[in-house]
Amino acid sequence: MSNNYYSDSAPCFKKSTIKLNSIPAYQYDSTVAAEYKAKKITKAEVLEIYESMLTIREFEEMILKCRTGAYEIISDYNYRGPTHLSIGQEATAAGVCSVLNITDFITSTHRGHGDSIAKGFHAIKHMSEEDMKVRCPEYASLKGEELRDAVMEDHIFRTIAELFGKEDGYGKGRGGGMHIADFRVGHLGANAIVGGGVPIATGAAMTCRIDPAYQGRVVATFAGDGAYANGVVLEALNWAAQDQFNGPLAKTKFGLPLIFIIVNNHFGMTGRADGEVNGLDHLARRAAGFDNDNMHAEVINGMDPMAVRDAITRAKAIIAKGEGPVLLELDSYRYYGHSLSDPRNEYRTREEEARWKEVDPVPCFRAEILAGKIASEKELAAIEKKVADRNARAARRAADAADPDPADVIKHMYTDTFCDEVPAEYSNVTIDEPLPVVKRDADGRVNYRDAIKEGLMEEMMRDKRVVLFGEDVADYGGAFKLSKGMLESFGRDRVFNTPISEACICGAAVGMAMTGYRPVAELMYMDFALMASDQIANQAGKWHYMTGASTEVPLVIRCSVGGGKGYGGQHSQSLESMFAHIPGTYVAYPSNPYDAKGMIKT
Repeated sequence: MSNNYYSDSAPCFKKSTIKLNSIPAYQYDSTVAAEYKAKKITKAEVLEIYESMLTIREFEEMILKCRTGAYEIISDYNYRGPTHLSIGQEATAAGVCSVLNITDFITSTHRGHGDSIAKGFHAIKHMSEEDMKVRCPEYASLKGEELRDAVMEDHIFRTIAELFGKEDGYGKGRGGGMHIADFRVGHLGANAIVGGGVPIATGAAMTCRIDPAYQGRVVATFAGDGAYANGVVLEALNWAAQDQFNGPLAKTKFGLPLIFIIVNNHFGMTGRADGEVNGLDHLARRAAGFDNDNMHAEVINGMDPMAVRDAITRAKAIIAKGEGPVLLELDSYRYYGHSLSDPRNEYRTREEEARWKEVDPVPCFRAEILAGKIASEKELAAIEKKVADRNARAARRAADAADPDPADVIKHMYTDTFCDEVPAEYSNVTIDEPLPVVKRDADGRVNYRDAIKEGLMEEMMRDKRVVLFGEDVADYGGAFKLSKGMLESFGRDRVFNTPISEACICGAAVGMAMTGYRPVAELMYMDFALMASDQIANQAGKWHYMTGASTEVPLVIRCSVGGGKGYGGQHSQSLESMFAHIPGTYVAYPSNPYDAKGMIKT
């Protein structure tokens, strides 16, 4: 089949009505007791969810107490840092992550302690002994549950250490609580930029879609109600729903394995999601603007971990059939303010809070476990003591841990490694048609544009992980015809058009790079980089540093610059100096074809 397509439309203005599909809401009508009785869930799984929620609650209440010195075990420690608590939202994190596999990916938010704890918690619960010893070699002499308990406590320690800005934290203290990540269990990072992680998750899902080694993985991206008014999030929704992924154009027909999770706690910061800063009764309606099937959208009771678990299980089944992405709105509530500096009394009432406290996921789930006779009071009390004691030990250890050396303040700012090796599974490149011929003059010289093209094709022939995408780069060959003919050779999985969404183009490139690919993202003009400046500056430029070099972001963003064509003030700027001021990014400006080819290959 040819990789090209030609549009073949005809005018049709027949009178008709466009109908929008309905979106189910609050469909889960079972209980943990009923599912346990029906053997749909085991006692161990029930208690795992309960312990996960308790672990999050204990951690968040520690932060609350730290502000006043009431957390006695570290009352001498002066915690400085953000306090965006997710107390009340434990069911969303535990419910989602209890269904995800260790190799599945997540991205999270500034209120992401719970998501990070849950992803690591459920991963460790299901790790083999061998994997646990690789993760924590200092516990190699331990076995069984003693080993698992030690690795779990290490997870809590490293989470608290990151919050406290310590060298032993997951990001060596460089990221802090709002940017915590653990790539060993697929956590690609919390994000202090509202909505900033959603396009990154979209890029990670692109990797999972096209790479056989990632087959079966899913990506879940947590973001709040406020994020779903953010431009880059809407760009990501549109990107994920493109017909070219599972329609007639697709070389590999498989929808993006991505679950958009709206954690609707009803407040952006103080702005009310319903009745004020949105015009929708449910944010799940956003999906109708991007997909004829509403992205299989649902509204879920986010205060019930079983309802969340059920929804994620069904979403994964949809994705396994190649019918992703899926959008889920988890109706939840945060019991505290945006941060602890927010008293809450200026925009909501204590009566409202009391009504939501009646469905507090932690005590409600506890009561359901007891009512269903799944576990005894004694068993639950033992879990509660275990969680509290574990957190206390980890907190004391984190408070006493070493701070980063001030001399290392810019360490990890830039990637200082170089790798010219391609893993065997990515070096066996096949093409559909012969490569386009790059023209040379009688002296063997090539022009600037074709030098870049030749270098790019050589790298794509050397490494399957190199992919090219941007506006009009496929059939048309790009605005300057640099990629003309490459689609025919490499196919639409490796050379593809994108929507006019510069922010998501760069964000998706970040996500693909963080999951092992080598994307080349084309922005038609340098002027348009301003549309993507957050993803370039706050995401691509910072993740290597904020994770203490736990990840690399090997991507290229290619732009054309300069005037001389009479295109005016918005298509002729040379803005490279702006990006040269951004830590973590390299700006290359080749002056001749030789350097242009060498730099694109480097």
